[in-house]
Amino acid sequence: MIVCGLDIGSTNLKVVLAGEDGRTLWVKSVPTPHVNDGLGTTTDATALMVLLEDLVIEGWRAVGVAKPLAAISSSGVGEDGVCANADLSSRGLVIAWHDKRALAEVARFRERFNFTRVDFHSTAGKWMWMRQHRREEISGARHWIALADYPLALWCGAPFMSETLAARTGCYDLVNRRWSEDALAFAEAPPLSRLLKTGEIAGTAGPGRLREAGVVSSTTLMVAGGHDHPIASSAILRLNDLARIDSLGTANAIYGETRAEHPRIDASLETTIPAMCGPGLAVVGVTEFTLTLEKHFSLEAVRAQLALPRLPGSPDPQGDDETSAIRRVLEQMALRGRDFLRCFDRAGVPRGAIYATGGWARSTALMELRASAFREPITVVDEPELVGLGAALLALEAATGRPARFTPQGMHVVDPLGRWSEAYAGL
Repeated sequence: MIVCGLDIGSTNLKVVLAGEDGRTLWVKSVPTPHVNDGLGTTTDATALMVLLEDLVIEGWRAVGVAKPLAAISSSGVGEDGVCANADLSSRGLVIAWHDKRALAEVARFRERFNFTRVDFHSTAGKWMWMRQHRREEISGARHWIALADYPLALWCGAPFMSETLAARTGCYDLVNRRWSEDALAFAEAPPLSRLLKTGEIAGTAGPGRLREAGVVSSTTLMVAGGHDHPIASSAILRLNDLARIDSLGTANAIYGETRAEHPRIDASLETTIPAMCGPGLAVVGVTEFTLTLEKHFSLEAVRAQLALPRLPGSPDPQGDDETSAIRRVLEQMALRGRDFLRCFDRAGVPRGAIYATGGWARSTALMELRASAFREPITVVDEPELVGLGAALLALEAATGRPARFTPQGMHVVDPLGRWSEAYAGL
């Protein structure tokens, strides 16, 4: 049995094929098809679908299994979405989640509603902006489908929204798990589809290119996934259900879950639905990791320093050379991560082990710095595309009807360096 997980990323599209043992069999990524519409970054959903189908077909053929895929699930950022016609075809370009054209609209929305955190990326602001600047497109839409859900909805012919993506709109009450009708009306939201929890079945594969290629059959399940941080975290939570996850990719997202009856959520934290839509809240502390480094240095210089067995210099160096400057920025972001973990304590997140994942987590030097700043050991999970694999594991559970096992390619523990840990204690 082979299953598929999709990661609709802001930079790249990734496809992961996994076997019944939960191990990655094949993975590949291609750049997300972005278009600048004169105001900022947008995505061509039609071109995206062609690329995704190319990847899924390529992977299925490479694995060499004659049987169709048993199930497919998908994940992504979530604030970006498709204005779709009745046949689910896209009506226009999709505004990227990180685009800031709707800042004024978000500010007006935030003044009115405070039951959820709303930031520049929240979908509510994009809806309001489109009503002013692309009214025909959004007014004529029969469905609004989150881009992360769009491939599955199109393949099974049944629009839906994953609940963890509803949480990214700014109009979903996370505590009571329902839409705020007042917020939807204020944002002039387009027609929304049924909500599905993570792991629920949206439908089965209908006619189309994947069926024609033999990759899927009429029994291939389309399984709701959702927001990328919870989906990636869901894989690690299979190893340790109290894990706190330090994800180090383009953004550094530190993730934890609380079931405290009255959690104290710090303003620096984002809140969302837990990975498997269970009780309580998930909290996320986000730092723009790669963008912060790119503002000051070339990534080549950073990677060269992080490839060393140990970061040069001592904690909080005072030198003006580039090596010391890189070290200082990495320290500042590590200490910000420590602050998030302290906020997790106040929110009632259990003090489970810290697991790290993502491209930057491959640097032992960086992991030693962060373990020292956190004053805790970090278990590094070696898995190249954890969001896509997390989605594939959801697909596997739906196809087999039993819990899926996560078998990472490797894991190792990085301990704090004693002298560094003490030095960071006073920072």
